[in-house]
Amino acid sequence: MRGKRKDEDARGFPDYRQISIFVALFEVSGIARVAARLGMNPSTVSMALARLRDIYQDDLFVRSAVGMIPTIKAESIYPGLKQAQQLLQASTLARDAFDPASATRHFRVAMSEIGVYVLMPHLRALLASEAPGVSLEQIEITADTPWHLESGTLDLVLGHVPTMGNAVIRQRLYREYYVCLGRAGHPALQAGMPVAEFLRLPHLSVASRGRNRQRWEDYAAEKLGARPNIRLQQSSFAGIEHLLADSDLVAVVPARLSRALMRFAPLMAIDLPFESPSYIVHQHWHPRHKKDAGATWLRKALARVAQG
Repeated sequence: MRGKRKDEDARGFPDYRQISIFVALFEVSGIARVAARLGMNPSTVSMALARLRDIYQDDLFVRSAVGMIPTIKAESIYPGLKQAQQLLQASTLARDAFDPASATRHFRVAMSEIGVYVLMPHLRALLASEAPGVSLEQIEITADTPWHLESGTLDLVLGHVPTMGNAVIRQRLYREYYVCLGRAGHPALQAGMPVAEFLRLPHLSVASRGRNRQRWEDYAAEKLGARPNIRLQQSSFAGIEHLLADSDLVAVVPARLSRALMRFAPLMAIDLPFESPSYIVHQHWHPRHKKDAGATWLRKALARVAQG
């Protein structure tokens, strides 16, 4: 018994870097991806994995067609190591300083497709001028987004996401409403046009996956008792500016998105001939990031971009 305990002590315990590499491997399933996420060389990640395998006397991760998958042992120790990582991080956040001009931090932010169009260009310009060493990774909002924020794999969630729940902190950025977008000089698209004529126009509808807010077509059916003449439907806003500019199609889109799209094609926007539905855009973060100086700076930067 005494000899077994001596062998276990000789193997030692994982340090913070090894814990961080283990957690990252568990969450992104690939040595190259872990190296990119943590700013390390792949060889450093491989050596840390070898040391972890020696400590736990288990392969921990095995190669498969979809990447590195955890063993049963890895699955059993992940919750404890994840908690240890978070506790160690929390112990230093209170005294962390963040100088955006010299920082090299990498942030992961979940935002909608609309956020990419509307906010990302301004945020990219702000980072280039104020924080040139800071990098940003945009993640799609999905049903798992609340879990990713809670688990620490996301720093921030930006958008209209009612499913975030009450365990997060949120800040209101702005209220969004809808306008109708069509090609410049559209012969039938007129401000103040009758509702019936507006609904008869050939509409392009975007029903993007994971959208949380009510679709405007459903709103019109509920409030006006009629649906628009949908002639084309797609699951993304990508390229709609060219579809609209080259046809008589029109599209009801968020007002900020319309202004972004008009930079790329000859389009015009009019107010809807009925009261527009609206929604509120928030930024959401986990309480563990409340005193994180870097995350606090990012939130203030996003608020400046969104409200300015």
